[in-house]
Formats: sequence, C-alpha cells, structure tokens
Amino acid sequence: MKQKGFTLVELAIVLVIIGLILGMAFKGKDLIDGAKVKNMQAQYNKIVAGINIFYEKYGFYPGDGCPSATPASVAACNGTRNGLIDNGNEAAAFWVLLIDVTNILQSTDRRSVLGQDWTVWNRSNALWLDFQGAANADMRFICALDRLMDDGSSNTGIVRDGDPATTPPYASTSNTYTTASDCWSLSGQANVLMKVMP
Repeated sequence: MKQKGFTLVELAIVLVIIGLILGMAFKGKDLIDGAKVKNMQAQYNKIVAGINIFYEKYGFYPGDGCPSATPASVAACNGTRNGLIDNGNEAAAFWVLLIDVTNILQSTDRRSVLGQDWTVWNRSNALWLDFQGAANADMRFICALDRLMDDGSSNTGIVRDGDPATTPPYASTSNTYTTASDCWSLSGQANVLMKVMP
C-alpha cells in the first residue's frame, strides 16, 4: 500500500510561493510609507503656496492682526499687523482665513496624511506647522521627510523633530536623528515641526 503525501518538490514550490507573497507585502508597505512622506511634502508646499497667495492678494499674512479667532471676513482682521502670528486668536484665524473665508485651501489640506490636523506656532520670529500636542508622529516619517525636504538633521533647518513650545524649536534629546541615520529603522514618536515663514 502506497502512502499519499506531499513530495519535497511540492513543498518547495509552496514555500517559494509563500515567500513571494510575503516579499510583495513588505515591499508594498515600504511603497505606502514612501508615498506618505511625499504626500506630507506636497501638503507642506500647498500650505506655503496658500500663505503666499493670501499675502499677495491681501497684503498681510493670514491671521496677522486678527483680534478674533473666527473672523467673518478678511476686513475683520484690522488689528496691529507685525508680520507674525503672535497669539492663539491669530493662529486660529490663520486657518479660518485660508479655509473658510477665502477658500484658498480646503479643510482637507489641514489634515495630515498621518491623520492629525496641523496647527501653527510662532517661535523665534518664524511660523511653524506642527501637530497639536507633543510626541505624536512616527520618527521614521519625520526623518524621511527631513531628508526629502531639508538637511536631514533633527534640530536644524525647516523640518525638525521637537517641541514647538521651546524657543527656538529644538529636537528632544531622546528622539534625534542625523544625516547618517537610517530613517526607516528608527522607532518612537516625536513632534514634527515644519517652518512655513519667513
């Protein structure tokens, strides 16, 4: 009586097929992660373009001189203008003017690919985009974004890993990367900062 079973050739074929499927799955994840980084760069460029369009059209930066966090019109921002977003009302009015009042940007432009809304902060006479709260972005994405757009160092340039409440914004000592770091091998969470003006 002959026993039925799998031959070594059949088992080898099955293992090769499983290996190919797993290889494609891991490569697909890498492609998705790379696309997220490029999407964040495109979103940053769109927000900066929106700021410049607003400035060219109205002669001041969105939110600058707005006494109210929810201005009903551009004309309602008639306070003192100094070229900076100085307080919470001006920071909130920044988005209201760009999205709701002028429609230069859409509400989806404020939501990052990582699922959080961008906020704006004025530190050291510069306007920074970040996520509300600290340590809420994957270090791998921050590092890869910095490499794509900037100098690849966590505490210099227009893309940084750090805390927007510090002046100037510097990287935290626990979550840093350098130009020599392998971005995709990093772990942990940090806050991403992106300088939008000046």
